[in-house]
Parts: sequence; structure tokens; C-alpha cells
Amino acid sequence: MGAANLGRADTPAGGERAAILPTSTAGPAARLGARLLWRQRWLLLATVALLLLGTSAMLVIPPLLGEIVDAVIGGEPFARVLWLAAGVAAAGVVAAALEGIGGVLLVRCLQHALAALREDVFEAALNLPLGRVEAAGDADVISRVTNDVEAVTEAISGVIPLCARAVFTIVLTLVGMAVLDPWLAVAALVAVPIQIVSTRVFMRRSRPLYARLRREEAERGRAFVEAVAGAETVRAFGTADEHLAAIAAASDTAVRTHRETGRARNIFIGGLNGAEFVGLAAVLAVGFVRATAVGLSVGAVTAGALYFHRLFNPIGDLLGSMDDLQRALAGLQRLTGVVNAGAAERAGRAAGASASEVANGAIELRGVSYRYGARARRAALRGIDLEIQAGATVALIGTSGSGKSTLARLIAGFDEPTAGEVRIGGMPAHEARAGGRPAALLVAQETHMFAGSTADNLRIAAPGATDSELSQALADVGFDLALIEGGLAGSLPAAVSHREAQQLALARVLLADPPVVVLDEAGSQAGSDASLAQAMRRVSDGRTAVVIAHHLDQVRGADRVVVLEHGHIIEQGAPDELLRRPDGAFSRLWRMAGGSEL
Repeated sequence: MGAANLGRADTPAGGERAAILPTSTAGPAARLGARLLWRQRWLLLATVALLLLGTSAMLVIPPLLGEIVDAVIGGEPFARVLWLAAGVAAAGVVAAALEGIGGVLLVRCLQHALAALREDVFEAALNLPLGRVEAAGDADVISRVTNDVEAVTEAISGVIPLCARAVFTIVLTLVGMAVLDPWLAVAALVAVPIQIVSTRVFMRRSRPLYARLRREEAERGRAFVEAVAGAETVRAFGTADEHLAAIAAASDTAVRTHRETGRARNIFIGGLNGAEFVGLAAVLAVGFVRATAVGLSVGAVTAGALYFHRLFNPIGDLLGSMDDLQRALAGLQRLTGVVNAGAAERAGRAAGASASEVANGAIELRGVSYRYGARARRAALRGIDLEIQAGATVALIGTSGSGKSTLARLIAGFDEPTAGEVRIGGMPAHEARAGGRPAALLVAQETHMFAGSTADNLRIAAPGATDSELSQALADVGFDLALIEGGLAGSLPAAVSHREAQQLALARVLLADPPVVVLDEAGSQAGSDASLAQAMRRVSDGRTAVVIAHHLDQVRGADRVVVLEHGHIIEQGAPDELLRRPDGAFSRLWRMAGGSEL
């Protein structure tokens, strides 16, 4: 992204929605998860050790129960039975303690990894070009950092610890059965083919279903967000029924996919229950044969049956969790897509950072055209040729829809022209850098203030700025710091006035000190507010400034005025020169405004 927004730029209306943000395949998602877990490797190793010890302690219980059976059959003293029962109780307590501690550590380890994932996704989203994020739509981004993160969180908090215990239990239980009697272990394997077939069928059916469900939920969110965000427009044009129908259609599509996943899950669970029945029957049958043929004790057969019975829950948990793991994997793939896209964008910028450094703040537009999507009825800009010398202040004027804001966004580097080129200091505007930072900063009419102190809001533009530098920037734009309780360390009030918000945005520009500043309606009140007009002149001083002008004071301070109409430049020149043309567009607008505002 070649420019930064010190305020907030709204997405232009009428654009065609581009493709949603990328989604990775399973391989990159798994590698990202492995990298996140590797950061917690020592905690993870301690967790694995505790879970293994806890599972091993639990495996002592079936043989002890088998010995109790043999002791009772053999008429051994009751004291021996009590000692064996005490051993069962002790093993259960030790196993519960070890597995409990290990489970807590595992959740902590995974939550640390999830926190790192959230940070990576947030950083990646900030690294993506603003136009790309805006084209994808708010709902796509929101669904990823809510629904997808929620799916991964659920897996991390419950499913993955459950699966880890299940894997340890299954492996060690099979080892215990093999030690007890290898034929019992072989009998238990009869259930495996049924489990494998059920799992493969479920995986093959559910993976595309969950991926499709994520996309459909994002589309449903997009329809809802668009209707709510544009509620006033919807009411004004009476299109509520159309939007409700779109939301209903998107919801119905997502619900149908939910039903499909439910059917696939029910078939899968039925297959697992059948495998458990077949396996237990096989173990008991083989145990009976071994007991009669080679004298295997009833207690040993009992222990073997208990071992296999112990496999019911972990195998059911492991395979049944495939449902949650599939949802989590689908969410992780969408999150990984954002992370990888952000990393690629960051790497590309780093590779070309030195090459994109601007020589000065001169702006050059050659044959620039821009259209909001291929289906737009007309181009927002057509054949724009414009040169702005470094350090000059240019005011853009024109009626609503003339292309002023579009031209401002292209100069600020938020969008790339569909034809022609926009350059700052000889570099493409969306790549132009100054001191490693964006060469152009845009201040919009609506300035976003973050929760936190005044200093925090200012240091967004200059993280290393001292308190004295922050105070000086505020003084330069006329902001009265005494209005904030606690000064720089104090929190901004919930609602600051438009003038104060604009002054804070302009102070950010002074702190960032870019060679180019684009004021997109930032001075809409400057005509009636002398202090804000003066602050805008202070920000424009010494740098190239492009101002969308609405008031006389802004035009009077400009070196040149550019008049736009239907995406064309129809007139440009010094303000006084244009006023001397009685039939010119600028003079006509001037007279319409009563000579005081535009």
C-alpha cells in the first residue's frame, strides 16, 4: 500500500465487488500451525510428557481389575483383593492428576499459539493494499476474524486436547493388549477397516462442504452488513424487500449446506458405532478361544476386553472430532490465506523499498482513467493529464460525482488506475515511499480515533515521537491540549468535535512528515472555522498538497485550481486567472456559491 490514511476514506459507491481474500490449501495452513506451535515447543514437550505419564498410569487399571477377577475365582484372601483395589484407586488418582495438569498446559500452549495467529492475521490485513481489502468487503474480513477464529478457538480449547489424549490412549492401550496377549490385539484390529472406511468417506464428503459453508456464511454476512450499513439508502429508495430477499436467499443456501454436513456426520457416527460392536465381539470371541485352548486366564481375557472397551471413547473422540477439526481446518485455511498474502505483500514492499523512494513530492498523472468495476456504467475518470510541482497546493473542485474523491484516492495510492499512470516523485503512487514510509498521506472528512490516550492516537503516525514533539504538532494545528483531562496521557473523550478530530488528523500529518498530503474533504468546515483553515495551511506548507475544496479560504490559498466534471478536467489555472474568465466553469461555480463558498 503506497499511502496511509490519517483519517478514514469511505469505499466509493457503485463499485463491482472483487474476489474475496485468498484461502490457502491444507498444506500451508498446517505449516503455519506448526510454526506457531514451535514457538511454544518447550511447553509443548512438557505437556506431552505429562499426558503420556497420565495415560500410562491409566493403563495399569485393566490388568489390576483382571487380577481381582482371578483372585476372586481362585479364592485368594480378601486382603489381596483390597490391595489390588487400592492399586486401581491410586492409578486413577495419579492418572487424573497428570492428565489434568497436562491438559491445562496444552490449552495454555495452544492459546498462546492462537494469540500469535490473531496478531499475524491482523498484521497481514494491515499489510494488504487497502483497495484489495475494500474490494473484498467488510463481511469477508469480519467473518475471518470472528467465525473462522472462533472455529479454530473451539478446536484449540477442546478438540485438540481431547484428540491428544485419545491418540496417547489408543497407542498405549494397543501396546498393553499386545503385551497381555498378541491375539487379543489382533482381534481388536478387526474394527480398524470399518473405522478407516467411515473416516475416509466422511473426510471426502465433509471437507468441500465445510469450505463451501465458510464461503456461504461470508456471503450471508456480506448481504447483511451491506443492508445495515446502507440502511438510510435502502429506506430512501424503498429497496428493503430486495435486500431482505438477498439475505434470506444467502441464509437458505448456508442452512442447506449445514443440513448436508449434518447428514454426513450422522452416517459417520453410525459407522463408528458399528466398528465398536464388531471389534468388541471379536475380542471376546478370541478371548474365549484362547482361554479354552492355551489356558489364558479369565482375568486376562477380562483385562483384554476392558482394554478394548477403553478404546471406545478415545477412538470415538478422535474420529468424532474430525467434524470439528474439519471446521477448524477450513477456518485456519482462510486465516492462513490472509497471513500468506500479507507476508507476500510485505516481502514485495521490502524488496522494492529502496527502489520506491521518491526523489521529491512532484505528482504526475498521464492518461489516467478509472472505472469502479467492469460493469460500471461509466468511468469515474477519463483521460486525466495533470502535473503538480513539488511543494505546490492544488485545489480540486467540482460537483458531486465529478471524480474529485476518486482522483484523490489515486494520488494517495489507495487505488491503481485502470489506464494510464499516477506517479509521485517518479514512482508509481501506490508504491511510492519516503524514508521507508508512504509518500502520500490522506486525511478524510471522518477521522477515526482509537481507544487510548491522546499520545497513543498521535503516535500512530510517528511511533518514536517524544512528548514535546507531540505537543508541538498539536500546537501547530491549534489543538488546545487543555481540553483533554490528563493532557497527552489522558484518554480522548468518547465524542470529540469535528474540528478537534480534524486537528488531531492534521497533527498526525505533521508528525509523519510526508512529501505529499491529500486532504479529501478534510476542510469541509474550514470556511467557517478560521483556526482549522489555518491548520490546513500549516500542514500544506513545505509539501505538495492536494485539497478537495469546498470553501473560499481553501481556494485562495491554492497555487492552482483544477475543475472536474464527469471525470474530465474541464479547467485549471491560478484562482485569480480563472476568475477573470466570466464564462468559465470556476467563475460559474464561484457565483453560484455567492463568492464565499464552493
